[in-house]
Amino acid sequence: MQSTAKGKRIAKNTIMLYIRMLLTMAVTLYSSRIILRTLGFDDYGIYNVVGGIVAMFGFLNTSMVASTQRFMSYSLGSDERVQVSKVFSNSLLIHILIAFIILVFAETIGLWFFYNKLVIPDERMNAAFWVYQLSIVVFVLNVIRVPDNSAIIAYEKMSAYAYFSIIEVVLKLAIVFILPYLSYDKLVSYAVMVLIVVFLINLVYRLYVRRNFSHITFKPRYEKGLFKEMAGFAGWSLWGNLSSSFSSYG
Repeated sequence: MQSTAKGKRIAKNTIMLYIRMLLTMAVTLYSSRIILRTLGFDDYGIYNVVGGIVAMFGFLNTSMVASTQRFMSYSLGSDERVQVSKVFSNSLLIHILIAFIILVFAETIGLWFFYNKLVIPDERMNAAFWVYQLSIVVFVLNVIRVPDNSAIIAYEKMSAYAYFSIIEVVLKLAIVFILPYLSYDKLVSYAVMVLIVVFLINLVYRLYVRRNFSHITFKPRYEKGLFKEMAGFAGWSLWGNLSSSFSSYG
């Protein structure tokens, strides 16, 4: 009976993830065409290039996703709820540190690259600057969301994970339909609305974890051994993600 229930759960999770993937692909393909038509070639290119500067730092975040999920899953397998909470707390501390490092790099090296290397029409520099700053905030929010995301995956709540992803995709699709009716600068408006969607989704993840996993609480307590072990594990996956990031955005 236990194996049957486990098999059904695996099948359900797999189906939900496939639905999420297919819907995400369909909406992305559809919305890209509409956004291109609404923003125009120049603004669409500016948004992708400026956002790409921030996304280059994504290899740090990707490495920590695997690390957090692995340590949470291991703690759950050992049925150590206190350890799960410790992993979550240290993971959040690590991600806050990563967010701070990315913020420093983005506002120094990234900003230098923005002003000195990117070819942007002079009349769109101000809009591009605000898109860059908003993209940094979006990325920082995504980094801080990773521990909540990892907790949901570690507990195999794939239905919730898929639903939240679908909600995010639908909200971003709504942006596509709203954007043509806005009178303010459409490039900046689009970046602002994406930021609002990401903030709302982060809030949904936080509330879900807090409500369903009451034993997972954040305690700003530094566990040297665990912190070092998690960072070390993430380091091994860092190189592959670094290569992939430069391959995509370099």
